[in-house]
Amino acid sequence: MRSAFPFRALSSRARLGVTAAAAALLLPNVVSASFHLWQIRELYTNLDGSVQFIEIFTGSSGQQFVGGQTIQVVQQGTGTTHTFTFPGNAGTPTNNHAVLIATASITGLGGPTPDFTLPAGFLFSDASTITMSGTVQGGVPYASLPTNGSQSLAIPGNTTQPNSPQNFAGTVGSVPEPMTWGLIGVGGLGLSLILRRRSA
Repeated sequence: MRSAFPFRALSSRARLGVTAAAAALLLPNVVSASFHLWQIRELYTNLDGSVQFIEIFTGSSGQQFVGGQTIQVVQQGTGTTHTFTFPGNAGTPTNNHAVLIATASITGLGGPTPDFTLPAGFLFSDASTITMSGTVQGGVPYASLPTNGSQSLAIPGNTTQPNSPQNFAGTVGSVPEPMTWGLIGVGGLGLSLILRRRSA
């Protein structure tokens, strides 16, 4: 049965209005299915930069389209710039999920498996600005990153905390894991005792 009010019977102006209204209804879904609502949440480096991670987080759905987007860090003193490009999209759903971009070595030191691999030395430990392209967060300046091996920089607020990398699967770790620190401490104590005995 034909509609009593067919679309072709409308004037061109009326048709344009109907089309615009339909597009307006669809637009929120198009905009929300993006990548703009990720936020950089945690930064970590050890002393020599061989172990590093960046953790981003979003509370929103439809933010998986990070493929081709970048994270850029600029050293404030020199202007030296490092750029990481996401090689693919994040998993789904994204709401209340983290994404971990980290050096491959993090897994063997107590950290979870990274979602994306970061080259060693990517983060500068001194004053820099880090930005994930296209996000509402914008650039995040920091004065320095802790390099004692156990702490990271929490964003926002730029406060130090015990590092706690989390990947998209929700696995949380610590670098190096607490047992490793214990073994390092015991090893250091043993070495000092040996040296004392030799000097006696």
